[in-house]
Amino acid sequence: MRAICELLAVKAYANLRTEVSCYYLNYLWWVIEPVLTMSTFYLVFGVFLNKGTEHFVAFLLTGLVPWQWFANAINQASGSILNGRELMLQVYIPKFFFPFEVILRGTFKHLFVLILLLFFLVFYPTPVAVTWVALPVLMLIQFLFIVSIGTLCAAFVPFVPDLKFIVSTILQLAMYASGIFYNIDSVILPKHRTIIYMNPMAGLIKNYREVLMYAHWPDWQYLGYLTLAGLVLLMISVTVLFKLDHVYPRLGQK
Repeated sequence: MRAICELLAVKAYANLRTEVSCYYLNYLWWVIEPVLTMSTFYLVFGVFLNKGTEHFVAFLLTGLVPWQWFANAINQASGSILNGRELMLQVYIPKFFFPFEVILRGTFKHLFVLILLLFFLVFYPTPVAVTWVALPVLMLIQFLFIVSIGTLCAAFVPFVPDLKFIVSTILQLAMYASGIFYNIDSVILPKHRTIIYMNPMAGLIKNYREVLMYAHWPDWQYLGYLTLAGLVLLMISVTVLFKLDHVYPRLGQK
């Protein structure tokens, strides 16, 4: 276990260094890329289609920042076992290692963007309150879902590589059903809100806003349900990987 943890740390660090070495601006791209994306969405939804949402910039950013962490990590994790085939042919590595390493890298980069968001909110006309201490809880629950969903996607993509495109499409659709650009409680009819909040990111984004923008404590009961669902999904994902552990190295062999 210690050797796997050391390999995880070394590989994550090496991949981060390799990733930034391809660009002239190096580590700055970890911030520039999400800022450019958020600026584009702000122009579209905040300037051209703004319907008068109060503090819309903060509203948009507190939705986009968690969503980008979620979507980017799952997109990249979905192909991680397939991309790690050469390494697994050389040495035995538990297959959970591959999606988890990718997710760790994405999380590390996300922390820089999150710090910028918090710095922005300190100077934005929204309250800085004690409720901010609940932020790590929300992040841990989101990390649980990222790991469980990312691992489950990674488990099946090696069998049908085209599933990567389906995962990307589903994430694109889910983005518009997560309340990033609109207030679910104001736009969605009450009878449909329960269905919307079955999407874990919709509920998490709402609670991010409650904590960071409105100085309200999150819905602890809802978060408890999400945690339980995430743990169950994680158990399913790990079980699938365990059952298929020795199958992946043989895929593609003639």
